[in-house]
Amino acid sequence: MSREELLNAFENKKEQEIPVSFWHHYAKDEFVPANEHPEITGINVEGHAKYVDDVNPDFVKLMTDGYFQYDFQNVTDVHDLHSLIQLTNIPNDYWWLKGQRDLIKKQKNVIHGKYSFYNVFSPVTILKWALVDETKEPLTNGDKRFADLYAQSPELLHDVLKKIAGDINKQVDAAIDAGADGIYYSTQSIQDDRADNKDFFDYIQKPADFSVINEINRKAPINILHVCGFDQAKNHLEWYTDYQLQIINWSTHVDGYTLGEGKKLFGDRVVLGGFGITEQDVLYSGTKQDIQKEAQRIVSEAGTKGVLIGADCTIKRNTPIEHIKWAQEAVHALTK
Repeated sequence: MSREELLNAFENKKEQEIPVSFWHHYAKDEFVPANEHPEITGINVEGHAKYVDDVNPDFVKLMTDGYFQYDFQNVTDVHDLHSLIQLTNIPNDYWWLKGQRDLIKKQKNVIHGKYSFYNVFSPVTILKWALVDETKEPLTNGDKRFADLYAQSPELLHDVLKKIAGDINKQVDAAIDAGADGIYYSTQSIQDDRADNKDFFDYIQKPADFSVINEINRKAPINILHVCGFDQAKNHLEWYTDYQLQIINWSTHVDGYTLGEGKKLFGDRVVLGGFGITEQDVLYSGTKQDIQKEAQRIVSEAGTKGVLIGADCTIKRNTPIEHIKWAQEAVHALTK
């Protein structure tokens, strides 16, 4: 697929060929910090090189394995709002930013000039992950502790997230300056009843997200909003319709909107996804006939204008390569 054809799809024009892209992590544990385990960078880059050579995706999501964890500068206890509010922003030459610049340059060198989006997480996600030890307990415990902080003081939490957003904006700048074409911005609602309301969303989540989205749009013209439904996390997709990013990706299997329905919900913006990511879903466990039939069904429902085919989220590391190729083959054949 030519870059011109790809950009036509990104710009919501009639597609000569529908772009297809899937991605997965390369490190065994994407949460392990790269400054403590520098070998992760090599694993990440080599993984991208092999995957792109094997699969030849139409565009590439650059994975942030090794940089999931954010350093809370000047904070002695991330579980204490009064400690969190002492947060100071990281300098531009901090390892977390320098390392990602280096990673992206190396990733770009092995993806053969393909259009790329670098993964960036929302301030809400960054904070809730800091509240949990992912090696010992479920990530959803972070959602509960985040809601605890909200119950203590919405005002302080709002201000903490604003500070975190300042550093995420530096991450955005570093990514684009290092060569990423756009940003894949991952956000998710807090999975706790105390935060499952518009008051929380409008006062806590949306301002933090908008702060980063404004910087993303300042730095790059084409970006992806990922409303993350990983591990069955549920989001009110209709609450995100005023998030002004150009391509929308969400879990069609969790959030209740098909690809075509989501395209209508978001005012005919470009949409990405369609396939599920679990071991029970067809991309992982289906036959060639099953996978290609599902690809045809997804495109038939969503259309061929401003539609990109991929998955709800990151697919499993051991998803068979031939399954991905079967999906690509079927989708590409539909517009030829």
